[in-house]
Amino acid sequence: MLFEFTTAGFGGQGILYMGNLLADAALREGRNATFLPTYGAAMRGGTANCIVIISDDEIGSMALDQPDAAVMMNQPSLEKFQPVVKSGGLVVANASIIDPAVLARDDIRVVWIPATQISKDVVGTERSANIVALGAFLKAEPVVKVSTIEAIFREGASGRRAAMVEKNLAALRAGLDFQP
Repeated sequence: MLFEFTTAGFGGQGILYMGNLLADAALREGRNATFLPTYGAAMRGGTANCIVIISDDEIGSMALDQPDAAVMMNQPSLEKFQPVVKSGGLVVANASIIDPAVLARDDIRVVWIPATQISKDVVGTERSANIVALGAFLKAEPVVKVSTIEAIFREGASGRRAAMVEKNLAALRAGLDFQP
């Protein structure tokens, strides 16, 4: 198994966290994984993206020509990265802030999810939109187990962090339960 993934959006949308979660989950499940973050100088509001490669075998290179899947959290990211997703691949797009007319391909699977709005509705803030999108992604492409992601959330859940864990679990479930 070799799975190549990218996610992109504005800094502050949890792009790097989402990629790190996927890589960490894959490692915990006994596979090899790499995580390569990229972000602009102005983190919040700038651009951020990352590459995650998951494999049963050793990973020889971080080069990513045509990812199998992409989660795009804003319109500039979709415009930039949709051309490189391989034919038959998956794009999960945040319909709360991306105009569907920007999508210029019909050879990929697309999940339009209003991740920002769902996050606001479910947890009271848009800061968990990345986790909503992750849930939708894992529903469409179960490359790691949801239970592994949930276990990562629960680690060290005490005090103020416990409330954030519950919000992340609720956001993940909302993404998994979303019906387009």
